[in-house]
Amino acid sequence: MIKNNVFTFDTKSETGIYWLTPNLAVYPGPTTVGIIAIPSPENPDSKDVYLIDAGPDKNYTQLIYEALTQELKSFKIKFILATHSHADHAGGAAEFIRLTGCSLLATQKEKSSIECPEIQSAISYGANPLPEYKTSYYFAELALVDRVITSDEVINLADGIKLECVPLSGHYFDMAGVLCTVPASENSSESKKIFFTSDGIFTRGMLSKYWIPFLYDVRRFKESLSVIKSVKADYYVPSHGDIYTEISALYELNMLSVLQNEETIIKCIKEKEYATFEDILKYIADSNDMSMRLSQFMLVGSTIRSYITYLYEEKKITWVFKENRMFWKIKLPSEPEA
Repeated sequence: MIKNNVFTFDTKSETGIYWLTPNLAVYPGPTTVGIIAIPSPENPDSKDVYLIDAGPDKNYTQLIYEALTQELKSFKIKFILATHSHADHAGGAAEFIRLTGCSLLATQKEKSSIECPEIQSAISYGANPLPEYKTSYYFAELALVDRVITSDEVINLADGIKLECVPLSGHYFDMAGVLCTVPASENSSESKKIFFTSDGIFTRGMLSKYWIPFLYDVRRFKESLSVIKSVKADYYVPSHGDIYTEISALYELNMLSVLQNEETIIKCIKEKEYATFEDILKYIADSNDMSMRLSQFMLVGSTIRSYITYLYEEKKITWVFKENRMFWKIKLPSEPEA
């Protein structure tokens, strides 16, 4: 059912799978997994299945596999296209490969992180992370990528179904969204476009809970938001939460989040004149009524560093050292480069 441009899961699915077209479905949960199912040319009673992302871990993989077994009876998973390497998207890939022998596709930079899971927690922590960060949430089970794709690759499947990768870096190194085109058929009078936006844009529910979602590169995330807004689709499927039939309002909300976080950092530095990173992190947390925990300290802290880099590159702030401490201050127009 669609209410206010949001596809709601009002009708309970017995299997947990929801079909947006006769060939394309989603399995919503902690991470929404896209499912494309096409009649197999070798066996008309079976389906060839292609997945967009794999979910966080082997337990989630088992749920999806059981749902597919109930829904399709006979099927073969051909490949998983990992939009990026974060554990909640690629952590279930190894179990899918064990169960089905399917292939795994990813871009080159994301391949490196899928095959070296330590990278995710090391990037967020900035060093060898604490033991608490070496859990499955940050540390996916290693899987080997069979095929490296480009972030703008086009993959043509059977029955005229096309997968167009869309570069959406910013949340992570070389993340790709996937625009699926499903042509008209005897079961559907109109062609449909479904855009899996991965973590290139965050749902209202996510932003209401996490106003400062994880970003690696603020400038590229803003550019990716504009790309998502420009893509015409019947359904927009972010990886966490609702599905949308119109994206401009969500684009505005995401951009507001970024701009407000930038402004809060600038405000903190202006008030303090000289602010350390931890000054800024505390100010951001206090401004958003956050009670900082270990996991938030890592993820929000890493994101704040990305904002600081962006503002420095924009020549809005600069750094100084005093008594062996690094401080951030507003950069004056006449001030030389640091």
